[in-house]
Amino acid sequence: MPAPRWTERVSLAGRLTVLGLLAALLCSAAAGWWLRTELHGVVLRSLEGELADRAERIEAELVADGRLNDPNFSSQLLEFNAIFSGWYWTIEHQGRELRSRSLWDATLNLPRDTALAGRSGLLLQTRGPRQERLLGLERRVDALGEPTTLRVFGPMDQVLADLDRIDRVLLLAATLFLLAVAGTTWLQARLGLRPLQRLQTALASVREGRARAVAHGDAASYGPDLRPLVDTIDSVLDRNARVIERSRHQAADLSHALKKPLAVLSLELQSPACDTAVLRDQLGAMGRVIDRHLARFASGAGSVEVVNAAGALRQVVGLMQRLHAGRGLDWVVQAPEHLPWNGSPPDLEEMLGNLLDNAGKWARRQVVVQMRASGGGIELRIDDDGPGLPPAAREAAVQRGQRFDQQAEGHGLGLTIVSDIADTYGGSLTLETARAGGLCAVLRLP
Repeated sequence: MPAPRWTERVSLAGRLTVLGLLAALLCSAAAGWWLRTELHGVVLRSLEGELADRAERIEAELVADGRLNDPNFSSQLLEFNAIFSGWYWTIEHQGRELRSRSLWDATLNLPRDTALAGRSGLLLQTRGPRQERLLGLERRVDALGEPTTLRVFGPMDQVLADLDRIDRVLLLAATLFLLAVAGTTWLQARLGLRPLQRLQTALASVREGRARAVAHGDAASYGPDLRPLVDTIDSVLDRNARVIERSRHQAADLSHALKKPLAVLSLELQSPACDTAVLRDQLGAMGRVIDRHLARFASGAGSVEVVNAAGALRQVVGLMQRLHAGRGLDWVVQAPEHLPWNGSPPDLEEMLGNLLDNAGKWARRQVVVQMRASGGGIELRIDDDGPGLPPAAREAAVQRGQRFDQQAEGHGLGLTIVSDIADTYGGSLTLETARAGGLCAVLRLP
């Protein structure tokens, strides 16, 4: 047996939480990286600004009085006079190098592989005489009209400390953000999935027989997203209940239809002179009854497909014309070429056959059949010019669960069968007075 996938081991709430956390992690990582880069840039530009300011003052000292001065003793640049103060400068001019007093006799290594282009010149990272981290600014200046390279260095330890503090704050903020997102996502998933939990509880009640429907007429309480699902589930449950009820009626009909042949067989077997012809007739009748009911059982409303109801109507009408050919009836069919309906073809054919056969038996001269689309389903009207039925008999003729011997004379079990099948699909069969005075059977199927 293969091991279950992680999606089968993790609940839906857990999956939503993990996916939300992953999305938040990606977004926070991208935003954090961008924010870190910007803040680091601000801090480094601040130090670069300080270096550029000192470079401008050193440049002003160099060109004072029209000669190359030593700016070490300037009152504005005292930080360059204290030995190993962390602030240094060097000047390259005509092949010789001048340096600040703070460097004393030390030299600075100038790696070019880490150089960066700054706003005020080239930025260099190196280490000072005491191995302290330094950031230097290199720029070209004109001293007495001659090209001169000026480099100014400042301590970077405080800047690095500030950058580390920024990284810690960003990491802490990102961690708290992810924890908050995880908590809110989990809470959102729990609250958002409550309607599904209610649906599961309602389905369990239906399974255990404590309820017959999920919504109980209150599908709106599940919200606009689950309302169509709840309505569909209730529709399926209702249809299954109708199919089961129909099967019970069919079983009862079969039992009722077999009672008479079985009684005759029992009496005949008790007779000293058993008539084999009678036995044979009754056995044949029982076989025909069983075959008919087996056909009805097999038709069922469980299998649904798209049926061309208009095409099926024309086929059954053609069969009825041959069946009642001796009566010389005029069959008038008014229907489109193609009219789709979702259902079982045998069910549709049995309903059409029973209604048309009933009209063919009682019509005097004409049967008018009309089929049209109605409300997403179909509507079938069959008018005959026969004697018709009084209102009280019409209601009894289509009453569900009635038996053949309880029907009005001449309108037998066929109308009850049609009513049973139509009810299975959520449709209806009503009997009215036809325009010609006979019976009008109206079949509506969704």
